Amino acid sequence: MNTIEKLSTAIESKPKISLNLLNVEQIEPLGDLKKKDIMEEYLRNNCPTFNENFELVDYLDSGSTGIVYKGKSKNSRDNKLFSFKFCIRNRNQKNKYHEIIHQKSLHNKYISEILAFYKINSTDYFSVSELGKYGNIDTFMHKFLKRNYLSETFINYIAKQILEGLNYMHRAKLVHMDIKKGNIVLDSDMNIKLIDFSSAFSFKNYKPDEEIKLPLIGTTRYMSPEILNREKIKVKFFEKIDIYSLGVTLYNLAFGFYPYNLNNIQGNDYQNIGAQILNNNLQFPRNSGISKKFESFLRAILEKDYEKRYNIKEALEDPWIKGWDIINEEKENTDQQENFVIRLVSDNIPKFNKYIQ
Repeated sequence: MNTIEKLSTAIESKPKISLNLLNVEQIEPLGDLKKKDIMEEYLRNNCPTFNENFELVDYLDSGSTGIVYKGKSKNSRDNKLFSFKFCIRNRNQKNKYHEIIHQKSLHNKYISEILAFYKINSTDYFSVSELGKYGNIDTFMHKFLKRNYLSETFINYIAKQILEGLNYMHRAKLVHMDIKKGNIVLDSDMNIKLIDFSSAFSFKNYKPDEEIKLPLIGTTRYMSPEILNREKIKVKFFEKIDIYSLGVTLYNLAFGFYPYNLNNIQGNDYQNIGAQILNNNLQFPRNSGISKKFESFLRAILEKDYEKRYNIKEALEDPWIKGWDIINEEKENTDQQENFVIRLVSDNIPKFNKYIQ
């Protein structure tokens, strides 16, 4: 039993689904391809290359741009697992390779690396990427920790890594545009990897003072107010879009719900969500137990006025973020990773607890 499995005494197993194989042309809606055997049938009919080289293991996730499976190479002796993203019947033909181009250009330890790309036909393709062994943050919390929040120590530990990944992206003139729990995965060393660059926007060909109204891309509750309200934004402030989304993510990880009372709004109601943010103050639960430094950091990155909001440099230099150095030192000095992880998820690193008061 590995380190993380020891934290959970009863990991629930998913029931196997028995299905009759269908002709893929008759499958409607596309959501049926989430079922492993139907996807396998599609690949047998349409992509012999996949079946010659790879094997699906389990369904992982899906979104507006693709369906993601865990899989492995048939030619490898170590049974290493990878992430396979299938973009099938992609309606956005103009920018269908958008995600691949961006992800292929990024080489950073906090960004998932794309390892291979295969065309299936004129509209469909799949990519092979590094796999986050413990899944995305949301999966990790519910599957392994059996709860919908993380300790402040753990949040601090991953926040600095996310900021380092974003800093690298922003220096490469890219904004992610969809930072959220589902797009942050944990690898076998309990380090984070940013994934899903389907919403990424390049500002390489724009001047810093040029004003642009960006499209409504990303995940609604994580979108910054300036995106939701369709404001023109100077290019030099683009990085603050990701900073705000990070703020929503960390707030949600700390308390299990969204800031600005957004849990009460259903669906992709952009207008109402934008109005809700503008008409509400940022509040914290009573007796939340978080430190004053963490609260101050959240206020700075969830600032509604993007000109006043932290930029990436200010976020990295914030006193609360500096605590990550102590946590990382603790990780390096711990003989067994298991002991470090248990202390991390239980908010039980004495040096860090002393630091954040």
